[in-house]
Amino acid sequence: DQYIQPIKKKNIKIDAHGYSSLYEKYFMKKKDKNLKILELGSFYGNAAASLYYYFKNSEIYSGDILPDLFRYESNRIKNFYIDTSSEISIKAILVNKDINFDIIIEDASHSLKDQIITLFLIFKKINPNGLFICEELDFPEIRKDMNLNNEYPNLKQILLNIKNKKNFSSKYIQDIDKQYFLENFKSIEIYKGKFNEVAIIEKKWFSRQNGEMAERFKAHAWKVCVPSQVPWVRIPLSPPLI
Repeated sequence: DQYIQPIKKKNIKIDAHGYSSLYEKYFMKKKDKNLKILELGSFYGNAAASLYYYFKNSEIYSGDILPDLFRYESNRIKNFYIDTSSEISIKAILVNKDINFDIIIEDASHSLKDQIITLFLIFKKINPNGLFICEELDFPEIRKDMNLNNEYPNLKQILLNIKNKKNFSSKYIQDIDKQYFLENFKSIEIYKGKFNEVAIIEKKWFSRQNGEMAERFKAHAWKVCVPSQVPWVRIPLSPPLI
């Protein structure tokens, strides 16, 4: 296993999931920017270390239910506790905090429920044009311990329904979170790595929430710029660009 058996000084190549070539086309254009990257399910921190060296100007936030296992330290890496099986934990630690992310990588428990609630609860915490990545997307299909009650639909089935413009429902998704996701996702792609599948979801560069805020700002600015009691002023037919 790539995590349990670190290579130390032995010249041994460790098998990984083979996602790096898939990520490259999404990450390449972002690698030199100042980003906030969130990894859920950091374990020893090996992936966080890779992100640290690839994104040289970015901050890496690594959350895990066992944060004491984390092996790395840097002023650009922040390690913290989170339980991604708990909506209360996700909301308290991420949703209700004043921070958004440019890339979120979900690599935690991989169970059916946890994959679903994590995506739909924290998709709103992704900045416009950002990415949400769900690794081992197919675990609830191929591993009984990831779907003990044989529930339906799993996250993969939900994403395929969205891609095919079909409706879906899940007891783990609130209507308001479902609506936000449907209005603000740009694309959904599902890839096969060396062993398992990964979903890469792009967010629109212009989210509905940000758009409404921009329109309110423009309306306010226009009122301030053109007082109603100014004589002999030429009123343009359309407000100026801001």
